[in-house]
Amino acid sequence: MKFLKVLAVFLAAVPALAQTPDLDDLLDKAGDYVTAYERTFVGVVAEETYRQDVRAAAGTDARGFAAEARGQRRDLKSDMLLVRAPAGDRWMQFRDVFEVDGKPVRDRAERLSKLFLQPSASMQRQVDDIAAASARYNIGGVNRNINLPVLALAVLEPQNRAWFSFKGARKSAALFDLEFHEERGGTLIRTAGDQAMPSHGHFTIDLANGRVLSSELIAESRSLRARIEVTYALEPAMELFVPREMREKYSLSDGSTIDGKATYARFRRYQVTVAETVK
Repeated sequence: MKFLKVLAVFLAAVPALAQTPDLDDLLDKAGDYVTAYERTFVGVVAEETYRQDVRAAAGTDARGFAAEARGQRRDLKSDMLLVRAPAGDRWMQFRDVFEVDGKPVRDRAERLSKLFLQPSASMQRQVDDIAAASARYNIGGVNRNINLPVLALAVLEPQNRAWFSFKGARKSAALFDLEFHEERGGTLIRTAGDQAMPSHGHFTIDLANGRVLSSELIAESRSLRARIEVTYALEPAMELFVPREMREKYSLSDGSTIDGKATYARFRRYQVTVAETVK
């Protein structure tokens, strides 16, 4: 009888532990977290150490024997920051590259002045210029500007929620694995030829507060598969969860690949000052 009594208590406790949270409530909580996070993360700059490796598709030599695939590598050091788009309707991440393969970037000050202090012909042109500047040192056969650590958080923004379907399950008593699939024509990510690249992936969410602890974003077209994974960790000095590592992989239909790994450190607040001299 003692055994049956203990078993009954155990079985009664299982449903409470495994109870799935209401998905809409969880999405509300995660959406509120991302909205507050974007406001808080503005004004934060991090130093990014970023390595990209390109591997060409394997082929054959003139004799018909297998030839070793050619490779290319690039090491970048940059400051990463979140900026408000000139139109004021969205956030953008900007990669300010200051070192390429150990050599300093020469035109950095001039480039920053042109991007942020000299108005473009249109706000959209300035947005495009910022995105292009962030991607100017990427290598490989993919012209990309999606290799940004907090990009996936856009999926959880309240204004984008209607364009995705969500499902998931508990990973533990405190964590939830939230899957998403994009279900719209005007996709979040598009090819250079403006073709849709529907995205899917998942987040690890803290059930207590909606905090995002990791993300995986996958976008695919007929010729390309892009995958970006990001992990977050607490930055004690700022009392803020920040991206710590980003891993990416691009697989092309010809068999070539691009792999990247970025780590983030030296998080600090930045201030913009403008000095004027009257002659």
